[in-house]
Amino acid sequence: MIRIFFILIIFSLIYKETPLYSADLTKQKPITKKVYFKGQRSTKYYFEPSTLEFNVGKLYKLDLINQSDAKHYFASTKFSNSIFTRKVQLTLGEKKVAEIKGNIREIEVFPSYKIEWWFVPIKTGEFNDLECNVKDKNSSISHKDMGMVGKIIIK
Repeated sequence: MIRIFFILIIFSLIYKETPLYSADLTKQKPITKKVYFKGQRSTKYYFEPSTLEFNVGKLYKLDLINQSDAKHYFASTKFSNSIFTRKVQLTLGEKKVAEIKGNIREIEVFPSYKIEWWFVPIKTGEFNDLECNVKDKNSSISHKDMGMVGKIIIK
């Protein structure tokens, strides 16, 4: 019994200062990924790429770039529930003009603009709910129904 007690004391002294996970997530260099919003009014809209992959515990900067003629949503509830958002940032040229913090469920990007979404995935999964629910001005068909859907995988 005394022997077990001393072993436990020695073990606690050795491992007291050694954390199980010691990486400081705030000091990571971000991994940049880009998603382009493409297409043309009344024909087809889509995400390029339509499948995105991320790894748990890594800091990402996701550039959402609208190269089409309409506004678009980047929306995935399952993805949003599986990440920690550090910030969403709007930059015009070299000038940072806005930063949004907190829980983000969807992001709307207007034609010819870009938004940066900084986040760390915290939960694995495969999410098939990436979509844009904006309605086409000419046909009233949702961009989702015109092909603007995707998949997000967190490993």
